[in-house]
Amino acid sequence: MRKPRLALVVVASLTLVLAAAGTTSASQTARHVNMLDDCDAVSFNAAIGPGTCAKAGGTTFQEFVGQLLAMGRAPAWRFAPGAVKLPAGGSIEAYNRGGEDHSFTEVAHFGGGCVAVLNQLLGLSAVPECTTPAWLATIAGPGGETETPPLPTGVHRFQCLIHPWMRTTVTVH
Repeated sequence: MRKPRLALVVVASLTLVLAAAGTTSASQTARHVNMLDDCDAVSFNAAIGPGTCAKAGGTTFQEFVGQLLAMGRAPAWRFAPGAVKLPAGGSIEAYNRGGEDHSFTEVAHFGGGCVAVLNQLLGLSAVPECTTPAWLATIAGPGGETETPPLPTGVHRFQCLIHPWMRTTVTVH
């Protein structure tokens, strides 16, 4: 009775080891970036409109605007990490851990986003990518995610075109 049970344990263990090895090798071609913010739903939804923020964050809309005016950014609104290395053909999976919509859009050069009022506050001009509707496909709502296609060798810049100070650089080798 012990030998069949031992064989079952060995087979089950090997299956788990092989599954873990497959997961490890698959994940080496993908990296994760978190899209973060700290919006306070009550004040953001009152100022901008219902559904703007779906989180009980700690930054009020007034504090957010104050940070933009003082620093040119709101520090809690960011991509983490800010720099990623990736093998050729790999991709980025961007997860929205915040309460607002964010885009994870590849841009030729960092610059302003597609929201005119934020560009005005920050003294920025919209990047050319705002002129095409393709960037809308890179938006992830709270709890959502977006993934890049396989990336070729080189330096790739990704920016939230809603909150343009949210940026990361991906170096593909």
